[in-house]
Amino acid sequence: MRNASLLTIICLLVAALSCTGVDPADEEVVGEQAADLLPLRERVAITEGWWQWRKANVLPMIMREQGVDLWIIRDDEADKYYNNEGPVFSSLVPADLRGMIYDSQHGDARPRFLIFHDAGESIEYIEPRDYAHISELVADLEPETIAISQFNNEPMLAALGQYASRAVDSWTLCLRWYETVSPEMIERYRDVVGLANEIIAEGFSGMVVTPNVTTTDDLNWWFRQKMLDLGIEHENHPSISVQRSLADIAKYDDPMEHVVGARTRNDIDVIIRPGDVLRVDTDVFMLGLVTDTHQYAYVLREGESEVPAELVDALNTANAIQDQFAAEFKLGRTGKEIVSASEALIFPDNLAGQPTNDFHPPPKYMLRFVRDGWMLSTKTAVVGMTSGPTYAPTSIVTNDHKLHHNTLYAFEPHIDVYIDGWGEQGLELGHGQIVAFTEDGFQFLNRAPHWHMIN
Repeated sequence: MRNASLLTIICLLVAALSCTGVDPADEEVVGEQAADLLPLRERVAITEGWWQWRKANVLPMIMREQGVDLWIIRDDEADKYYNNEGPVFSSLVPADLRGMIYDSQHGDARPRFLIFHDAGESIEYIEPRDYAHISELVADLEPETIAISQFNNEPMLAALGQYASRAVDSWTLCLRWYETVSPEMIERYRDVVGLANEIIAEGFSGMVVTPNVTTTDDLNWWFRQKMLDLGIEHENHPSISVQRSLADIAKYDDPMEHVVGARTRNDIDVIIRPGDVLRVDTDVFMLGLVTDTHQYAYVLREGESEVPAELVDALNTANAIQDQFAAEFKLGRTGKEIVSASEALIFPDNLAGQPTNDFHPPPKYMLRFVRDGWMLSTKTAVVGMTSGPTYAPTSIVTNDHKLHHNTLYAFEPHIDVYIDGWGEQGLELGHGQIVAFTEDGFQFLNRAPHWHMIN
C-alpha cells in the first residue's frame, strides 16, 4: 500500500468512515483502513515535488506576467508573519524532497538572500553573499525591472545604487507565486476535502453525539482526537457552536449567558439538546493543504426521522445564494469587485439581513528544516485575494488583488435565514468549503451542501 496513490488510499478511508450503524467493536476496522494513509515521509516528498514543479512552471510565468526580470528576496522581509522568513522565502529557498534546506553556498546553515533572474530560456537562481555582492550582481546583469520588498528596504536600495530607480514592489509577485497551484494539487485537494467531509459525517452522528449528554467541548475534543488517531497533522482547535430556537432556550436550564442571539459563542461548552443546530469549523491538514470546512447538523427530536422542512428549505435558500455568489467570480476581478457585484444581487425576502460573499485563500503549510533540525517555517500561511481588506495580522492578503486561474479559496458566505421561532437574527447558514478557480471556472471541491442528522 505504500506505493498506492493517495486517491486510492483516501477512497478506502472514506468508505470505512461512511458506514452507518457501526458497532463499537468495528472501530478497529476503521483504524486499519486509516493506517493505509501515506506515511509522513511520503507526504513531504509529494509536497516538495509540487514546489519544485512550481519553480519550473509558475515562477517564469508570474515573473513575465509582472514584467520582472530580477527578483530579490530577503530572509527578514516578512514583517507581519510568525517568523521573519515568511512563507515566500521558505517556499523558494532550495530544499530536497525531505524538506531539508540546502546549506548556503557561502558557509551558513541557510541563505540570507535569494535572487531569481529571467535569463530568457529559463529562470536562473543566484545566492548572493551579502549586500555588496548584490551590488556586483545587479551591475553585471543590468536588469530592467527589479522586484524587492518595501519593508525595511533601505539597505537594499543602497545596494542597488543607480539601479534603485528600477525597483518595484514585490508584493503582487509574492501573492502570485504562493497562490498559484498545479492541476494535480487541485485534484489532491478535492480528495483531502472529501476526507474532511467523512470525518465530519462521523462526528455529526449518533455514533459520537448523545443528545442531552454530549457537550460541544466533548465534540471539539473528539475531532482533535480523530485527527490524531488518523495521523493527520493539525494546528487549529475545532470550533463547535450551537444555534437554538427561542422555545428551547426557555425550556432548558443552560445558563443564558451561554446563548447570545439564539446561538452560542464558539468558546462556550454547552450540552447538545434535541432540536439544536450544530455548526463545526474545523480543518484537515494534509499534503500542505488545509480544508477550512464549515458544516451543519440537526439534532432530531423524539419522534422525528428527518430534518424539519423549514430547516431544509432554509439551507436550500442558503445554497442557492452561494451559487449566486459563485457566479460573481470572474477572471480579472478584484476581491472588492466580486464583493460589490455580489451586493447588487437580488435575494429572497426571507433573509434576516444582507448576506455577504466572504472568502479568503485557504491556509497552506510546509515542513522545511535546516540541517540541525530546526524548522524554518512553523505555521500555516494565508496568501492571496480576500473579500475584505485584511484577514489576520499574519496574513499576506488584499482585496485589491485580482482573480487568476489555478487559485484556491475558502468560500465562506454568511447568510442568515429568518425562520419563525428562531429569533429576529434568523438561522445562520452557509457552508464553508474549498473552491478552485480554473480555466473551467468556479469549482466546488467535494461540496457537501446537506444537513447532517444526529439521532
